[in-house]
Amino acid sequence: MKYSRRSIKIVAVMLVCILTALAQVPGNLKHFDNSGLSFDYPNGWTLDDHSSSDAQQLTLSRNDSVAQITLFAHRGTVDTPEKVAQAKTKLIDPYIAYMSRQFEQMGAHPTQSPATLEIGGAQAEGVHIRAVLENEPGEAGIYWLVLNKRLVVLTIFGPDQAIKQVASAWDTVRNSIRIVGNIPAPRPSPSLQPSPSPSPR
Repeated sequence: MKYSRRSIKIVAVMLVCILTALAQVPGNLKHFDNSGLSFDYPNGWTLDDHSSSDAQQLTLSRNDSVAQITLFAHRGTVDTPEKVAQAKTKLIDPYIAYMSRQFEQMGAHPTQSPATLEIGGAQAEGVHIRAVLENEPGEAGIYWLVLNKRLVVLTIFGPDQAIKQVASAWDTVRNSIRIVGNIPAPRPSPSLQPSPSPSPR
């Protein structure tokens, strides 16, 4: 009986290792590469491209989950502390405020807390906006950084349970993001900001 239980444990461990290895096989991933921005994402996810001449704006979702991942990459050059501060004031702060207002309009009482996260091999600043909607806790995790002189904003949002279920996809996207080359700065657009995203439900 002891041998049988041990055998079952060994088989279980081997199965976990095999599944983990399969999940990392490139054949199980899709690759986005356009205008200097690239990243991987798992099969089963749908990518919607809402890019413009000012910025690349992409949404990743899947039919069996309410969690979503959005990626915003400004095409302009952000190469000085002043430009970083300007991007924070004109793009990131209004985006965070918008997301918070969306929770409030749905009757929630959102709270914010600072956060950090590694994206594309670099440390990103961020904020967690937490709220409870229909008795279900959820959040919008918003992170930003400059990669190769381009501002990148990465967001994940949804109920806690849904976010937990797509954690591996989130890790794949954020760890594989790369910016190669420089896109010439477009004409200024004062209204530019990451596209609003639906609040977690």
